[in-house]
Amino acid sequence: MSGFLFNSLRVSRRRRRCSSTLFALGVFLGATGHATAQMRDEDPAASQALAAVIKAVRAEPRVIREKVVVSTVDGDDVAAAPPREAVWTLVPKRGMVGVFDGFRIVLSEGRICTLHDSSEGLFFENSDGGSRYYALLNAFSDLPWPALALALGEPIPAECAMQLHSRAPWLQPTSVKMVEVEGVSRRRILLSSDYEKMQIDVDPKTDLPVTASVRIHDGLFVKDGIELEYDYTYEIGPVLGDAEMAFRVQIRDRQRVDSVAALARPAPLAAGDRPRGEGLAPGRTAPAFDLPGLGAEGFTLADLKGKVVVLDFWATWCGPCRAALPGLTELSKWGAENGLPLEVIAVNTSEQSKDLETRRTRITAFLKEQGPALDDLRVALDLDGKAARAYRVRGLPTTVIIDAEGRVVSVRSGFGPGSEERLREDILDLFEGGDPAPRQAAEDLL
Repeated sequence: MSGFLFNSLRVSRRRRRCSSTLFALGVFLGATGHATAQMRDEDPAASQALAAVIKAVRAEPRVIREKVVVSTVDGDDVAAAPPREAVWTLVPKRGMVGVFDGFRIVLSEGRICTLHDSSEGLFFENSDGGSRYYALLNAFSDLPWPALALALGEPIPAECAMQLHSRAPWLQPTSVKMVEVEGVSRRRILLSSDYEKMQIDVDPKTDLPVTASVRIHDGLFVKDGIELEYDYTYEIGPVLGDAEMAFRVQIRDRQRVDSVAALARPAPLAAGDRPRGEGLAPGRTAPAFDLPGLGAEGFTLADLKGKVVVLDFWATWCGPCRAALPGLTELSKWGAENGLPLEVIAVNTSEQSKDLETRRTRITAFLKEQGPALDDLRVALDLDGKAARAYRVRGLPTTVIIDAEGRVVSVRSGFGPGSEERLREDILDLFEGGDPAPRQAAEDLL
């Protein structure tokens, strides 16, 4: 990592501490052949305009309703996903409450507490580490909600700009101008880098955002020739009623889980319905797969029969996935040292690059940048996501254990404290429940 520099950028001590995710992305992009000079010089007038928006958003208690439509653009072909909505209740000096995709998040008093509509008996809680914004980013990995940065991000405009979109980490304010939109005057703040562009249209009377858009046209998150576009609209109003009520969370009768991913559970099935998307049930035959690796080797389930197989579905953009990878390498070494018929395979999926050689190049560079802890990691490439769909992967990382007969033993989503221990315990259960003696023959264990 020492070879990467933020070009012509002053980085505060706090920013160095908080921006590890952006730094890692920068290293990866540089290693994969993209130019490392992604950032552009900030424009003082644009920075001043963005500072006014940050100040206005944080000036008083507000409810921010943020809607987004995500589209992929391939020449003249545009495919739009269904709209998503988040509602943020911001009370300065007290914290923020967020609701989106079934999650309810309370950030207050140095803690992040998260619930999900699908799991009434569970909760996730952790320290915010001194930064509410980065606590959320670490928990969710992908947060395409600019209102979060405006409300909770760094106060310095150039630094807040880098937080506005989790898939556009190089943005800088580069220009500002007045425009007419349907006969109404708007102040338009433009932000850009070599990889992405963003514009925020602001009500000049209140300095509050009205609309925004982000277009990502190069870099880690988009395939060559494809553009990713996010279109936002905002409704901002006062907090009505007792603002304190929003921060009250009853967790006394709930069970704590070790990651946000463990909260989201599938809806119960009606009688006769076939399960979709909730992960394969234990005891089911594991779906066959035939996946390329980083070199000449390939991976098929048929070739692994007679061994216990651990499949870990992961992506480079997923923070918890990256945190879990060294443990997978250690798990593989542990199996080898104890003579276990165990195969641990990290299945890279959900990346923008679908071309085999491009994916090989990028993932090889990514692993190299992570250092020797991942030297022996075996990686399969799920180029089109077919394997992830076959295993009904809902979130990343998802770890599947398959027994020697090709049956699914367990499916676990997320990564956090205790995850590695539970994974090892699940594997040991297949070897008659005890930690094997070093170098003991596999036949003695089965």
